[in-house]
This record gives sequence, C-alpha cells and structure tokens, in this order.
Amino acid sequence: MNRRTRRALVNRVIGELRLAPTATYQEAARRVCELMGQHLGKHVEVRFAPLPDARLTGVSALLANGNYLVICADSPRWYHRLQILLHEFAHLMLGHQPVTLTKSESLRRLAPNLLPDMARYVAGRTAFNDHEERAAEELADELLDAITDQRSFGDPGMPGHVRRIVSSFSTDHEAAHDVYI
Repeated sequence: MNRRTRRALVNRVIGELRLAPTATYQEAARRVCELMGQHLGKHVEVRFAPLPDARLTGVSALLANGNYLVICADSPRWYHRLQILLHEFAHLMLGHQPVTLTKSESLRRLAPNLLPDMARYVAGRTAFNDHEERAAEELADELLDAITDQRSFGDPGMPGHVRRIVSSFSTDHEAAHDVYI
C-alpha cells in the first residue's frame, strides 16, 4: 500500500472512530474494539495478558461460537495497549488472511490458561510474514499518531511529535483491565 492510500485509510478510520478531543487512550481502545466488531460483523472481546513469546505482543482468534478474541500484551500504559490493538486492527483493515490451526493446543501455547477450548483459529500472526507485519505496523503507527494528534493537551501549541512522547508516558489515570465489546 502506498503512502497516499494508507493516509486515506487512516483518515477514514479516524472519521469512523469519532473520538472526542478529550478521549483517553482507554476510550480510544474501546472505540477501536467497537469498530473491529462493526467491520467483522462479530462480537469482539479484548483481553490483556502476559504473552510467553517476547516477539509476540498481540494475537487475534476467531472462536467456534463466532466471537472474535484479541489478546494484547499486558502493559500498565494504555498508549502501548492501544498501539498493540491498532496493530491487530490494521491486519484486519489490510485484509490479511488468518492462519488456520488444526489443534487448540497451538493456541494454548500462545496464551496459556487464557484461550477457551472452543477457539478454532488464530487471525494473529503465528507464522510471521515480514511484509504483512511491516504493513500492519506502519498503519497502526499512523493511526496512533492521528489519534494522539487530535487529542487536546494543556498547551495547544505543542508539536505533534512532542504530544506523542508525552502521551507514551501518560497513564491517563485509567485502571488497566480487559475490554469487552
């Protein structure tokens, strides 16, 4: 995807999110979950948990009951959680195909004691494709930049890159918990 097409997609998604300038990163994450559900036509549940593989920060699974489960690495900062969630959402927006698994045991290795036995396949990347990962990361980065840039800050003249740095250290005084949409 070229820059112009990606920028148009970012603008479309930001418009669909309809976030208030005062929206917190937790509220943005909730809206991303709702938007995922709208695009998938399915119920979406997001869980934040420690993932055993340090290279893996997020994974998505379509469950046998038709629900969509997204597992994001547990982080005390909603900014980081939102980045991971946006990466998983970006895979969806880019039309990346899920990897089919034949055994639920494979899912248990990704997130022990977290995934229901009824999980059928993972839409997250269990076999890494560098091109798809890079494309999803670039789109997620641009989406997070756009979300951060539209947030209101105490200093309206603060440059966008400074806002992003400040935001990455902010906790928004929000409790860390799972999101159910």
